[in-house]
Amino acid sequence: MITIKNGLVLTGFNLEPKKTNIVIDDDGTIIKISPHYQEGEIIDATGCIVMPAFINAHTHIGDAIAKDVGDGLPIDELVAPPNGLKHQKLKEATDQQLIDAMHDAAKEMVLNGISTFIDFREGGLKGIELLKKAVYDLPINACILGRSDKYYDPDITMDEVRDITRELLQHCDGIGLSGVEDIDDEVILQIADICNQEDKLAMIHVAEYSALQEQSVQETNQTEVERALRSGFTSLVHVTYPIMQDLDLLASSSPFIIACPRSNGMLGVGIPPVSAYVEEKIDVALGTDNVMFNMPDMFREMEYTLKAVRGAYQNKITAYDVVKMATITGFKILGKDISIQEGNVSDILVIKQKSEDPYLSIVNRTSPEDIIHFIMGNQM
Repeated sequence: MITIKNGLVLTGFNLEPKKTNIVIDDDGTIIKISPHYQEGEIIDATGCIVMPAFINAHTHIGDAIAKDVGDGLPIDELVAPPNGLKHQKLKEATDQQLIDAMHDAAKEMVLNGISTFIDFREGGLKGIELLKKAVYDLPINACILGRSDKYYDPDITMDEVRDITRELLQHCDGIGLSGVEDIDDEVILQIADICNQEDKLAMIHVAEYSALQEQSVQETNQTEVERALRSGFTSLVHVTYPIMQDLDLLASSSPFIIACPRSNGMLGVGIPPVSAYVEEKIDVALGTDNVMFNMPDMFREMEYTLKAVRGAYQNKITAYDVVKMATITGFKILGKDISIQEGNVSDILVIKQKSEDPYLSIVNRTSPEDIIHFIMGNQM
């Protein structure tokens, strides 16, 4: 039994701040939230914010093997499969080098208060197993989305697509695809359909930069957003450049959008209109994307998101919005409610409070060094 005492607790689905205590039983369940109750080991959270841990909703931690390589190259030369610089580096690395690089990246996430990450794992079944080996001894949850290089073969049959996808899904949590321009539309449709049938995640990069949208419209008379949604994908990564009727379609379809503003900024492709998505009540989560470009640090991601989106669009997005993206909404993608309320099992951070506004304190002033306690269920 653990009691976190005297903290400013961000409670419930709406992260409502309350000065109270939290009592957690031995299996990690929050059994009591009350300023008048305590039991077991005491954690004094005076002067601290108590909040749900972070989820990093989109990563490529395999390319930690190639940190800061290729800066300034066009995005397609850097990361486009199968021959972008990133993929060359992945092919050149030994298995142990990849495991070590991914282990270090995952450990860095733990130190940054991240309890869960959703990773696009290249390399088929072997790539999935390497990531499992990399994180097996770390207190972090890896949601692994696999991918097969065979998806890019123009001669692949639909029977092969279905067989490959079903085999991958026996070993991972879903499929993560590079984009609608890289793979035949029918292949994408089959992959999404099988994932949905098996209640697995199907994610895809969409509308990351303007040229992709223009190419899609020219070739298919549809935007990338339209093609992904009509294929059955319910989680879209980036959506930096919605055009035409995309915003209306997103609002009516209600997918999850995983925005990666620091990655977009680093690559010079723009800033996603996150404030417009919030205004339309579209669920937005945050991811740090490629370790090749960015530290997997949600504090940095939140601060950049708040300031870059405000600066780019001259409209209001709040620190509260951003904290919710990095916690509650990201876990919704996985069908999990990790909010701090009685009956839930929640991964919890206790962090120093640095200003009166708890949300701005988190986004604007907090760093990993300000984490006092990190409780994964009932494990500290």
